[in-house]
Amino acid sequence: MKKMYLFFTAGLVLLLCTACPGPDNHNSGNNSDVTVQSYKVSIDSLSITNAPALQSFAHATSGADWLLFAGRTNREEKVGGLHNLDANYGDRSFIPKSFNQNIFAYNLAEDKVSSINYTKFLEDLKSNLCKDPSSEMCQSLSKGDYDFTSIFVNSNPLVAQDDHGYMYVVGGFGPKSFKYFEETPNWKKDTTKADKNKQEYITYNQVARLHIESMIKLAKGQTLTDDEWSKVFRYGTSTSLISTGAEVFVKKGSFSNIHKLQDSTNITLYAAGGHNFTSNSQKYLDAVYPFTVVSGRSSTLLDINVSAPISDVSDPTDPSSDDLSIFRRRDGPVVPSMYYNKTYDQMEQSLTFYGGVFKPGSDNDLQAWNDAIYVHPDWATESKLYTYDTTYNQKNHNVYACGNFVGYDKDTKLLHTFLFGGIGDGEIAPPGHLSGFTNTGLHIAMNVEQKPMQSKIVDTLKNVYGSTPNFYGAESILIKSSSSIAYKMNSENTEIIDLNSTFNGTKEVVIGHIYGGIEAYQANPGTYGSGNSAASNKVWQVTLTKE
Repeated sequence: MKKMYLFFTAGLVLLLCTACPGPDNHNSGNNSDVTVQSYKVSIDSLSITNAPALQSFAHATSGADWLLFAGRTNREEKVGGLHNLDANYGDRSFIPKSFNQNIFAYNLAEDKVSSINYTKFLEDLKSNLCKDPSSEMCQSLSKGDYDFTSIFVNSNPLVAQDDHGYMYVVGGFGPKSFKYFEETPNWKKDTTKADKNKQEYITYNQVARLHIESMIKLAKGQTLTDDEWSKVFRYGTSTSLISTGAEVFVKKGSFSNIHKLQDSTNITLYAAGGHNFTSNSQKYLDAVYPFTVVSGRSSTLLDINVSAPISDVSDPTDPSSDDLSIFRRRDGPVVPSMYYNKTYDQMEQSLTFYGGVFKPGSDNDLQAWNDAIYVHPDWATESKLYTYDTTYNQKNHNVYACGNFVGYDKDTKLLHTFLFGGIGDGEIAPPGHLSGFTNTGLHIAMNVEQKPMQSKIVDTLKNVYGSTPNFYGAESILIKSSSSIAYKMNSENTEIIDLNSTFNGTKEVVIGHIYGGIEAYQANPGTYGSGNSAASNKVWQVTLTKE
């Protein structure tokens, strides 16, 4: 086991706003400087061998088991990793054989993996749920429609998990007909218009709800009861939620019916950022879209109701918005957040964009965003449901999605965000290139009572993955451990760690584990393959010590 120690914020003092209005236009009441608590983080490389190599995948947890599917993998070669930046952003950038076709159940403590191929899962789903062959889902299964089957074979979908055993998968990117590539070994010789249409890559319009424990059982080869089959899967579609390279969050307090009847879910989520991407075009979402998921007309359908977007432009669907909107962001760290509303004397949910790509400009000027946006759906300031923080400067560090966690310390009123590795080495990218891969990390702090909302970089963390020539973290995830106690809002768990409860009576806690993502063999690989990059199966244990 390789260990790396990082020290945070010894004696750092953040100057807080002393006369700023809260949501009720009153002073927040905090007129003093606050010293940030010192922490020590150790990141351990675990000697595991059986975790699958995945990047840009869907994930959820149930007990000690991880549910992993979709994304891209290496298969027999190192074909995962960074897509080829100089190819066609279709079959030669995201080559078909790099797409993961298995649904995995992985147990870290036992280093044990089980799997089922997605085609076998769909066959089982059809045989157990298609009692009426004329139903919409059964017809979709028979035709192999991309809006259904691609839920399990795609790259970079939006993923969220609720407190009641379900996960939600939105969008993602991949072949319009994955089945075509599988059944046509010599597809490169197909040149007709119909063939070319089948070879197109698109961003999907799907929204799916999956029962996590039942999916894990299927991956382990276990038999489901009729009741488990009845809740294992639902799906719907929405043209407003065609997105990849983004995040989706569950709104707390939106479970109006779930306690009465598990299959009668009425839940609100937020799709944050991303873009609608094809082989030859892209349109950023330029917004955060609130949407409600309601059980649909049949036992397998979801009704998707999208509300007005949160944005700085009047019509984020207009192509011109890509040149105007500060929400023109994808593939960046978007993290859970919150703020204190003095009017109601309570914390309220928000989310934060840190970094992201790309600013408007030509393909020869690929510059990242380095400021922050705080989206607060339940509070309007100056008639806006967001705050744009131009005082924050990420300095080109960690501007891409990477393993991260957020913790709240109620004693100091500070929200702590930690980003580990990925892309963004602190340098301006050369013309036509991404910023370099990095093993640097960031510690960011925000006072939840300060208005206007502002963040500050507490520390830039060097070599978070130890003395290795390779680079890790891009498109990885941090799966929180059972030792991380969630901060509760409206009696429901949030994605934010309650640092006070977590450290109650102890000084050291395993926060979780960073898993998967891209392993880069050089800072600017430009593509996948040996010497460049590949999908990673590495697991890193993240331990936080309170000094």
